[in-house]
Amino acid sequence: MQHKEAQVRTLFEKMLKDAGEYARTYKDYTKDMKDFNTNVQWKFGPVKGYQIFKGTEYSYKADAELENPDITITCDDLNFARQFLNNELDDMRDLMKGDFEIASSNTANYSAAQLSPLQKMGALVSRIPAFRPLTERTQGVGHSTTVYVPINKSLGTYNNQTLPLAVLEHFINKAKYIFLYDVCPCREMRNCQHHDHFKFSCMVLGRGVLRLKPDLPGHRATKEEALERARAAVADGLVPGFGRLREDAINRIGGPVPDTGDLFNLCYCCPCCCVIGGLKGAPSYMREIYKRFEGLTVAVDKEICTDCGKCVEVCAFGGRQMVDGKMVLDPEKCFGCGRCERVCPSGATSITLEEGNVRRMIARIESNVDVT
Repeated sequence: MQHKEAQVRTLFEKMLKDAGEYARTYKDYTKDMKDFNTNVQWKFGPVKGYQIFKGTEYSYKADAELENPDITITCDDLNFARQFLNNELDDMRDLMKGDFEIASSNTANYSAAQLSPLQKMGALVSRIPAFRPLTERTQGVGHSTTVYVPINKSLGTYNNQTLPLAVLEHFINKAKYIFLYDVCPCREMRNCQHHDHFKFSCMVLGRGVLRLKPDLPGHRATKEEALERARAAVADGLVPGFGRLREDAINRIGGPVPDTGDLFNLCYCCPCCCVIGGLKGAPSYMREIYKRFEGLTVAVDKEICTDCGKCVEVCAFGGRQMVDGKMVLDPEKCFGCGRCERVCPSGATSITLEEGNVRRMIARIESNVDVT
């Protein structure tokens, strides 16, 4: 036991120190941490210490306890603690095994009713440096990529169809296997008052469908049924989001199933309930897996903008906010979904798409996930 404790203590003290180096070397640290004011208490058996993140300032102390920490992380299994500190775990799901526990004194800020336990855990700790390797393995760049298709009608048509339907039909028609969920878990758990819980639930395309658990609430579907759902969802003002997310394989769809690049996830997202809202507080390295539609430009004409705030209300990504009564657009957080343009009463927001970029976007997605 003394040997295990000594190992954990050495690794733990190194982790505390390395977080300071991370603050100096991670290029987006200032941007990601500017509003992160969190005290973290760690307890690995008899080994303990804390970290204080106060915006871009960082401090820590080993062999000490905070009186009222915001987040408390405990694990009495020293073998598991050593694995975590030594970066030997496969993904965030491993933290739900054993007695590893993460608790927050302010759950309102770090969880939401529509998130699964794994997603709540990720939202809680994603900006704490020690969790970055696990978070990236769970859903990071390299085995995850997704895009949201803009639903504003001003973009015109592609192959004589509205843009979102043309793109969705491309992938649905290529898919050999299609699975439709019977209910949208996000809207069901949040009791969505704006969009139907059953008509517009997610679908999964590709050979990965064959590996889904047989007791999932849904059914194998025809292309015609999937296309009908896609058309109805877009008509209802929902934003299609699709691509390959490793987290869907290990968590959201009732997995785990092997992530072999043939599980294509297609959701129809609303700003009030969907998990994409968690991106508002996500660090930059997590946001990189979400791509704006290639060649898409979002602009605001401040001369005619009335700063009414309607666009801020419908933005699910935190790309717009009111600052001192004025609407401010953050281009890095905007994914060009088109909701803002649809509700702007003055026409101040415009979204344009370069010619030929639909094919480029399709090619990028198909290089990451095979729906056939």
